[in-house]
Amino acid sequence: MSLLRVRHEGAVAVLTLDDPKRRNILSPELCRELSAAVAAANADDAVKAIVITGAAPAFCAGADLDDLQAAANGATDALHAVYQSFMDVADSGLPTIAAVNGAAIGAGLNLALACDMRIAGADALFDTRFLKIGLHPGGGHGWMLLRAVGWAEAARLLLLACPVRAEEAREIGLVQRVVPADGLIEAAVALAGRSEALPRDLLIRTKASLRLAARADHRTAFDHEAGEQLRSLHEPPFIELVQRLQATIAAR
Repeated sequence: MSLLRVRHEGAVAVLTLDDPKRRNILSPELCRELSAAVAAANADDAVKAIVITGAAPAFCAGADLDDLQAAANGATDALHAVYQSFMDVADSGLPTIAAVNGAAIGAGLNLALACDMRIAGADALFDTRFLKIGLHPGGGHGWMLLRAVGWAEAARLLLLACPVRAEEAREIGLVQRVVPADGLIEAAVALAGRSEALPRDLLIRTKASLRLAARADHRTAFDHEAGEQLRSLHEPPFIELVQRLQATIAAR
């Protein structure tokens, strides 16, 4: 039985973690399905954005303690499948939005952080929880959290094990919007759906440029963008726009 539901709303692929009895914990089976679904969305020319959410009552309760114990005994395959799913989401060429319903705990928070944007339902809860259970954070947690909220808030959430609810998460920049819980998916799909009017290849290249800008110096980013902009001047979306504008002006 599949642990991931995939549906399409226009140009948006909605991926729903679907193991609600276990609060969508990140089993290796679920994570492999998630990695495959992200790859499939990126390979589908009809898809321009991805929304990731969880089947109620939670977004994701983190990793399976049995898998962590197995890793302690040398069997790390399950844990690496979980790690790989984070990287596959983070490496998506398409924009990704986490629609966080209920709790995002530990590795579940990692999954939300791996997305480009986060929208929270009013019932959302974010809890790093690693230190509470005597576990060092993994899966790039510190790197992602630091870039989402800055040093002081990352230290508060992680080093002092402070959970935050939806509104506080918005205030510190962990999420971009808070919406009523019963309208969460609709809000996330509506935001992701803005991509439908955009040229897919240009969208992917622009996200790649943002990634470069995040790690490069100003001059490197400047030169890269200059080349990409010159390239776009010769491509159909821009050429056709100019032609339509010229025709409109001539008609006047």
